[in-house]
Amino acid sequence: MSFYTSIAPYYDLVFPFDEETFSFLESVIDVRGDRCPEVRKGCEPVSRHSYLDIGCGTGSMLSAFSDRFKHVVGIDLDSGLLEIAAKKLLPGESGKVELLEESMEHLAHLFPEEEFSFITCLGNTLPHLTTSEAFVRFFTEVSDILESDGVFVFQTLNYDRILAEKTRSLPLLDRDTVTFERYYTLPGDDGLIGFETRLIDRKKDITIENTIPLRPLTQKMFMDTLQGAGFTRVSLYSDFEGNEWKPDAFLTVGVAMLR
Repeated sequence: MSFYTSIAPYYDLVFPFDEETFSFLESVIDVRGDRCPEVRKGCEPVSRHSYLDIGCGTGSMLSAFSDRFKHVVGIDLDSGLLEIAAKKLLPGESGKVELLEESMEHLAHLFPEEEFSFITCLGNTLPHLTTSEAFVRFFTEVSDILESDGVFVFQTLNYDRILAEKTRSLPLLDRDTVTFERYYTLPGDDGLIGFETRLIDRKKDITIENTIPLRPLTQKMFMDTLQGAGFTRVSLYSDFEGNEWKPDAFLTVGVAMLR
């Protein structure tokens, strides 16, 4: 059983829908409000043509934005998460919403002729690209399937801070009778870190432990790779309030465009 399948029944409890993230994405799409990131000011609103969420998980953002786009696509490698996502679709949405059990490393194959006006990759999904080649190829393929006036938004933990401070654990997530512990190993010779988790359901007396490798992605890696992929307007932020990125921030949030 994969890491995410094993915690799928708890996923929305541990990582509930985040209104701040939703509001930030709204401001990016509509170019309005106090939270509109500086890189988007003066631009036209995003076309309502199509939305792709890479690493869509249980589909919370897909569901939130499904009424704003003519075509909505979510891809995730975990079938357990996608089963939950499918249950969130409103009646009548099955024709406009696609859920694909696929890898984010196969964008060119999945969408050889389709372009999207809005693409997101949230929830610390990108560090699962564990080779430099896969990381560079991903951004190139996102650039290829993004409309000329489209926008790409991504989010990870801030690994500049994690590496500088040699962070070994993240804050405990305590949700009613369920806790989720998260730990990091130090980077190995291959540059990867081990992400170790322990989910404890005290009511059912269940403990689920997992370890997966991640690539710690830094601010320089993002900027160099985005520019190399053809993104001409890129800004990084410390949070979903649109505050300027800083090395000691908890998150790295990026907004990128091709023009």
